[in-house]
Amino acid sequence: MIQEQQIILRTPAKVNLSLDITGRRADGYHTLSSVFQAIDCYDTLTIRRIENDAPMTLCCQAEGVPCDSRNLVYRAAQRLLQAEEPRGIAMTLEKNIPSQAGMGGGSSDCAAALLGIRALLGLSVSDKALSELAASLGADVPFFLCGGTALAEGIGEILTPITDVPERILVVAKGREGVSTPEGYRKLDRLEEPLPMYTKAVLDALHTTQPQRLFAACGNAFDAVTNLREIRKIRLVMSSCGVKPVLSGSGAAVFGGCETMTQAAHLEQLLQGMDFVRICKTIPYGVQQYGTDGIWHSL
Repeated sequence: MIQEQQIILRTPAKVNLSLDITGRRADGYHTLSSVFQAIDCYDTLTIRRIENDAPMTLCCQAEGVPCDSRNLVYRAAQRLLQAEEPRGIAMTLEKNIPSQAGMGGGSSDCAAALLGIRALLGLSVSDKALSELAASLGADVPFFLCGGTALAEGIGEILTPITDVPERILVVAKGREGVSTPEGYRKLDRLEEPLPMYTKAVLDALHTTQPQRLFAACGNAFDAVTNLREIRKIRLVMSSCGVKPVLSGSGAAVFGGCETMTQAAHLEQLLQGMDFVRICKTIPYGVQQYGTDGIWHSL
């Protein structure tokens, strides 16, 4: 049997169609109720076999992205291979999902590393064990093993997949500034007024044939405390086009749902001054492998 020498994976971003803060645990972690939605904005992770005794390497073209144990991809390999200094593989990460955006790029890359290394090396790790390992690496990581649309609860690790959700068109934008998630939670904790809740309305509208009904229901608790200059500008532009702006995660990316590609293209043009702006569609899958047939396949 000929062993594969390389696997190429594309790792999708996500947005939070809703994000409600439902409580705070004794250990300080906040509990949430959120609808995660995968979108067609991808990083690419290539994993190659090298000499069995050669140290593992991770390379990335993006400035400021660490290529050691500070990177979730590297840590995923360490944990999966049960080795402080893994050997026998070389990984190359091509970043397109912006960092500090609330779009789950690092978590998606981590999920791809787990799935890709298991497939390339033929490891006998069950889906259940892989999901548990993913959760130990980050609350968002298990979502990207399957992707699509899911209700996330707990600290994000309790997932209920939602199927047959119609495709939607979004414009996603981010400036140069990033957002600190811990600081965002501290600001939320200082609020005296109760936070609005969006998840139930989003769940009720997910399968509607009227896109604006869903987009009107979307919302994020962090919108109440995240007000960077560039975020204000994105919100203003989207609102001026009749599009409701919503943070993804704790920010700093903002998305707006559009009814048509024409509306999305116009909005994208108005946001061209931002560091990142893209028309995206929602997708019903997570990490995918590039096949010998030239088609991407879910793992």
